[in-house]
Amino acid sequence: MTATSLNCQRHPAQDVKYPDPENPKECTLEFHNKAARFRLPFYIVCDFESLLTPSQHGEDVDAVKATNIIYEHRVCGFACHRVSQYPEYQSEPLVYSGPGIMDKFYEHVMRESKVISGILDNDRDMTPLRAIQQTDYEDATTCVECGGAFTKSNHKVRHHDHVTGQYLFPACNSCNLTLKMPNRKRKVTQGQVQNKKAIFYGDMEWAEDKYTKTFFFQWFS
Repeated sequence: MTATSLNCQRHPAQDVKYPDPENPKECTLEFHNKAARFRLPFYIVCDFESLLTPSQHGEDVDAVKATNIIYEHRVCGFACHRVSQYPEYQSEPLVYSGPGIMDKFYEHVMRESKVISGILDNDRDMTPLRAIQQTDYEDATTCVECGGAFTKSNHKVRHHDHVTGQYLFPACNSCNLTLKMPNRKRKVTQGQVQNKKAIFYGDMEWAEDKYTKTFFFQWFS
């Protein structure tokens, strides 16, 4: 018996099932997550640089997959900056390489969290419409976002930018309520990460001994 056969026997048989072409609910792809159309005003872009070094683990770490780690990526530096559709709020990249890389990254992202939160907490009311904007709003019969006609149960409203206060377009009430940050409370973590070294591959002191409750940021989920 070949090694390939032995590896295949570790997993159960798989069955591929295709959609029923006669059933529109199965064979037609539809978009329903309207909240995903909202463009987040801020996000952080980060790039980590790593060095491939021999692993210090001498035995398998996953008995099911029989994975034997030979090399590990050890973080040696990062570049991180805030990206925004508002030029006045976009920052220059922070580039760092030196001791305490993950500490430095963590501290930087925490500072960014406070800055972004302060901007979003200043929820601005809509500024008065100009004459041409008011005419555009009054003449509109369909929602700019979804294209649906305004009804008594889904009436026309003025959709505006809560960061700048500027009027954007006439929208139905349903889209207006959907096109916003669904949760203004900041999530500091995206779940309790149990094994951070499996993600950052290398900074063992940080991964094992520090920051067991905070890992990544997800402001709007």
